[in-house]
Amino acid sequence: MALPQGNRIALDEPARLAPNDWSSVEIRMLECTADYFRASCDIAFGTGAVVTLDVPGVGPARAHVTWRRGNQFAAYFDEPVELGRTGFMAVNGEAILARLLKERARAHAAGRAEEERTLRGRISEILPMKTISARR
Repeated sequence: MALPQGNRIALDEPARLAPNDWSSVEIRMLECTADYFRASCDIAFGTGAVVTLDVPGVGPARAHVTWRRGNQFAAYFDEPVELGRTGFMAVNGEAILARLLKERARAHAAGRAEEERTLRGRISEILPMKTISARR
């Protein structure tokens, strides 16, 4: 499933996620919109799992895991989150690029060619492109 490209905050910060009523785990938030979030962690959440994300400035937000690839997963919130109220700090383009380059290197080392191709595409979207005029 492709993730929507609407208003999203690129992140690189820890957060708490409760996969059930009695425990929580630390995850690394990668991006967030009003409707979904993408994160990474070492715990495997199955598609359809119900989780609760502790959103800084908002509180607990219930979500359903929609996909998982490697150590990353995405989940859609039951109710939209007001991004303006969150305490998430967006990262700049250089931080995002550095994270994507590390993810691509890990995918390459693990032989995950499709994931590496996808990450290469995302990296090329972020890199500044300079138009070069042809000289005659």
